[in-house]
Amino acid sequence: MYSIKFNAIDTDGNLVYCYYRNLSEGKQAVPVERSFAYDKFIEKEPKLADYLEGDIYSLYIEDNYTEQKSLDGSYGPLSDECVSYCKELVTKACQGLAYDDLLTPPSVDDQIDSFIKEFFDEDDNPAEQKDFLADFFKELEEDK
Repeated sequence: MYSIKFNAIDTDGNLVYCYYRNLSEGKQAVPVERSFAYDKFIEKEPKLADYLEGDIYSLYIEDNYTEQKSLDGSYGPLSDECVSYCKELVTKACQGLAYDDLLTPPSVDDQIDSFIKEFFDEDDNPAEQKDFLADFFKELEEDK
């Protein structure tokens, strides 16, 4: 017997959460939890994005309870196919540790790229974009 939790959210939190605990081990059962960035997880498991199409933004499983939430505030149970797939993901993530490579912290270059993407749209004209990092280092030099 086991306990699982799964939550995939493609808005706000942008995460995939997996939890597994083997209850047959009794009180000594150590749960295994993994949280992944949604975008990186979807690169490895694009089928998950298919379940989060349209106005559906959240899939949730806790043992035998299932729920999918929509942007309009409605919610309902998951299909049996979706439940099986999500449980398979939990097993792969928590028992097989299949996605642990996604847990590594982002490189400095990835962090800088992410920072830049927060402030600039791809449609912006690069000539009009202000170089915040250059200004920051210039201010540091001036303060010396």
